[in-house]
Order: sequence, then C-alpha cells, then structure tokens
Amino acid sequence: MSAGEITMEPAVPADEPAIRRLLRETPFEGAISLSLEREPDFRLAASIEGDRHRVVVGRAEDGRLVGLAARSVRTAFVDGVPARVGYLGLLRAAGAGRASIRSMREGFALLAADRRPGELPFDLTSVVADNLPARRLLEAGLPDFPTYRPLGELVTLALVPRPGRRRKGSGLEVERGEPGRLDEIASFLRTEGVRRQFAGVVTAASLSSPERSRGLAPSDFHLATREGRLVGCAAVWDQRTFKQAVIRGYAPALAAVRPLLGWLGPRLGVPRLPPVGEPVAAAFLAFVAVAGDDPAVLDALLDSTLADAHGRGLDQLLLALAADHPLLRVARRRGHRPYRSILYAVHGPDGAAAAAALEGRCLGPEVATL
Repeated sequence: MSAGEITMEPAVPADEPAIRRLLRETPFEGAISLSLEREPDFRLAASIEGDRHRVVVGRAEDGRLVGLAARSVRTAFVDGVPARVGYLGLLRAAGAGRASIRSMREGFALLAADRRPGELPFDLTSVVADNLPARRLLEAGLPDFPTYRPLGELVTLALVPRPGRRRKGSGLEVERGEPGRLDEIASFLRTEGVRRQFAGVVTAASLSSPERSRGLAPSDFHLATREGRLVGCAAVWDQRTFKQAVIRGYAPALAAVRPLLGWLGPRLGVPRLPPVGEPVAAAFLAFVAVAGDDPAVLDALLDSTLADAHGRGLDQLLLALAADHPLLRVARRRGHRPYRSILYAVHGPDGAAAAAALEGRCLGPEVATL
C-alpha cells in the first residue's frame, strides 16, 4: 500500500546498505546529537534482539528509503511466566517520511500483521523521555494508530570506568565466568529474572550462541559468590563491532565546554564526550542479577566490571535499571551521566485487556538486546 509518494513494504536483502545509511543520517537530536548505527552489516545486530524479525521500510518514488521500523520477537518473563513478546524498534524517518502520518499508520499495520499465534497481543517499545515530539505523536491516540500505554521509566547510567579497588569484610568473591559455568549462570539469571517484568529467558545455549550473544564471551561475565554460592552476576558486553553510537553534534554551549570537560570529566566522575563523528567508547553492563537485591553484591560487581571496562579503554559502561529498582540508588553513587526512557506496551483493541492486566512488577528488560 502507498502513502502519497511513500510506499510501506517489507524490507528485502538489497535494502541493507540503504538501511545503514538511513540510521547514519537520522540521529537523535538534543544537547548531544547521536546516531545509533549498525556497521558493517545491519543484520549482525538484529540477531541479538530476538529469534524472529520483521523489518519494514518506507520507499519514496525514486526508490530512496525514507522510513524504517522493525519488530523482533523473544521469550521473556511476563508476570513471572515465559512468554513470546515482540519489541518495536528502529523507528526512523527522513525527508518526506517525517511528515507522512499515513505511511506511519501503514507501517504499524504491517508490523501488527507480523504477530503469530502464541505471541502476546501487545508489543514493547521504549522512547527517550525528553523526546517530547515523538512522545506527543505516539501518545496522541491518532485514528488507526496503536495505543502506547506507558509501563514505567528506565534509567540508563553511563558509568565512568575506574581502576579496581579492594573491599574488605563483605565475605564476597568476584571471579570471571568460564564455559563450564554457563549452565549455572543461565539458571541463576532465570531464577532472578522471574521477579522482573520482561527479563529475558536465557539458556546456556543462548549465552554461548555466536548469533544470539554476538560478541559476548563467558569470560565477560563477573560472578559474585559468597561461601561458594553464586549470589550475583553481570557481564561487560562490548557490541561496537556491530552496533555503534556515533556523536553527530553538540549544542553550542556544550560544544564550547567539551574540551574542558574532556580534561575535568574523569576527575568529576563524568564520561568523556568524544569529538563529532567519533563513536562512543561504551559497552553494556548486561545480565545484571543480584540475589535478594543485596547492595553489597552490586557494589562488588560494579568494582569488578568498572575495572574491567577501564582496562579495555572504555569511556562508559551502560547500566539500565527501572526507576523504582531497589538497587538504582546504589549504582547512582558511582560517577555517571543519567539518561531516561519510557517503556510502553503498544497494542490495538485486541491487546488492551492484556496490557492493562500486567502485574506491577519491577521492569527488567535486557537493554543490551533492545
């Protein structure tokens, strides 16, 4: 179907270079303008987001791509039970695509038609909290648009890596993961994930998969033990070989002080701001789980993972927690820059009841795979 001069349709393999171009050319604007890119091949990053994907594009009459959206499906805990849930991402528009409400409506319809039996009747998506134009549009309840129901706020802390420090008297040991412990790690993540809404259901096979866990090695896991029992884990997941966040511009005031912040930042506990055109040297702090939400365990894991990130030359380690997560205040004690986003349930009339009936569990989606 067409929307004026724009045709919304499923992507084809030949669109891959144009999809990467569109991602480069549609940065998120703000004090820091940032493009979220997927070089050298769009499909490499898609593999970590789910086991099934649908990508739709908006094509202008001259064949140029001016719109993009994707739906990925994964298994996650929903109200404590494994369920198949979709995630809507990569919403981008350029040129005529920005003003075409009709093409957006048709794009949503194509993604909704991708739903299969056994999948939940709603999808998830997240929007940066201060992206007010996008939020106003999506929450406006326009005719034939899906409903965007806010579920809660996620806070992503861009933590500043630091050399390691030794803690005494906690009774905790932190050691690195190894292939023989992946079953134990996966079991622990499932046990803790039941408590968090939308936490991914993982297995040793998914954690070792070169597609589902691309770029993640067993030794990237940091395991906290007490008296030989696993009580916490977290992984430093560096995805820069297939996903990049590239600086595309700074607001004038921030651009003027950026060189000074580059010198003072480490002393003030603020992440370095790279030059325009340079990727951010960041990794995700992924698969974070702490038995009993014990603050001492998270502190020990942060000591170990931030030292690991420092040793790798990273400028930022990205940790995302729900705004009401009991351990967020513990993580905030470390030098960081915060970013806020809203998690939504996206549904049509047939998904309204299921979205409204969700239990008020603390949100826990794995942001590294979104």
